[in-house]
Amino acid sequence: MSGPGTPEPRTGRRWTADLSDPALPVVGDLLAEGVPGPLAAVVAATGGTVGAARLTEVTWWPGRSVTVTWDVVVTGGPLTGPGSFVATTVAAPEGAVVVGDGSSSVAVWRVPHDPFLPALPLALQPEVAAGVVRELGGEVTDPGTVLRAYRPTRRAVVAVTGQGHRVYLKLVRPHRLVRLHEKHLRLAGHLPVPRSLGIDTRLGLLALEHLPGTTLHEALEDPAAPLPDPAVVAHLPAAVPSAPELAPVPSAVDTLPEVAGLLAALVPPEAGRVRELVAEIGADEVTDRVPVHGDYHDGQLLVTDDRLAGVVDVDTAGLGRPGDDAATMLAHLSVWQGLSSAPGRVASYAGALQRHWDAVLDPVDLRLRVAARVLALAAGPFRVQQDDWPVETSRRIALAERWVGSARQVRGG
Repeated sequence: MSGPGTPEPRTGRRWTADLSDPALPVVGDLLAEGVPGPLAAVVAATGGTVGAARLTEVTWWPGRSVTVTWDVVVTGGPLTGPGSFVATTVAAPEGAVVVGDGSSSVAVWRVPHDPFLPALPLALQPEVAAGVVRELGGEVTDPGTVLRAYRPTRRAVVAVTGQGHRVYLKLVRPHRLVRLHEKHLRLAGHLPVPRSLGIDTRLGLLALEHLPGTTLHEALEDPAAPLPDPAVVAHLPAAVPSAPELAPVPSAVDTLPEVAGLLAALVPPEAGRVRELVAEIGADEVTDRVPVHGDYHDGQLLVTDDRLAGVVDVDTAGLGRPGDDAATMLAHLSVWQGLSSAPGRVASYAGALQRHWDAVLDPVDLRLRVAARVLALAAGPFRVQQDDWPVETSRRIALAERWVGSARQVRGG
């Protein structure tokens, strides 16, 4: 049985998010319109003023932490000009700039000066990056660097380009570095993952080779692009080998209580629907554990012509439930179908994948896992501050309902 189609968003609702957080009083200030106090204070300390600030990304777990990013224009002082600033309630390392009023505090910095990734500014210097590559046995002349990906407090990826090698430098917190390197070495014999060129413990980074190809996501959007055989994509997670460094990976079902709390705050009118979904999905009672990619979706696979050429971002690889990777892929494709310029092409490919997985996995469990993952993705529009995020979040909640309904139908025969 194929998965649900794209639901229409509900209209006619008033969307007033509850952006208060008693455990984190600063949330209201950080998410309010205008210039937040902590940001203004840090810029003022340098002799400047904030001329404009636009919220661009939010990672909020009510009662636990919030991290926000703004695009900012500063007037006066050494920070004059446009730039990105980050603030977080995550406990910052020594030396970070922290602003507080006694009841709460936040660390604030201008990108790339992340106190959790202190070597990021150095890694962005072309000569330093080229030196790292050289020490690891490569060579890049006329180097250039670009901050390719950035998750404040957690990780960053710097692309190093030039004549010779094309390399990606992945910066992570120090305690994760060696394990990530070992994970790449272990997986390389089983999956087409980027080859690890080595680690630089001084800078806290892992150097990875460049893999050719475009993402499966991009290929699905191009009607002329050939696609890899769905059977290859469906069977790839089974090739993830077991290894001592693979830690348990929480499933989307495990994280539903936190997700439900966030969605209830973001779209209060939908709180009842979300509670009903969480109750019907239930707890994750699957006891089997297998190696999984951990974040297996169309943006993580590289294709060349009709061949699967690479698997990236294996940081998340670990021990999960048998249906986790399949559910993540189907959830991402299901959500994207409603946004794609080629929805029929996405739906057709997702349907082919689902038929493969239905034949080898518990089809009811698979659908419930997809629903849980769709709910986790429902906060995505808010995270990236999409203009119509409440409507899109509602659409994704409705989509999760469709997957639960599909599970109910399969269970009933």
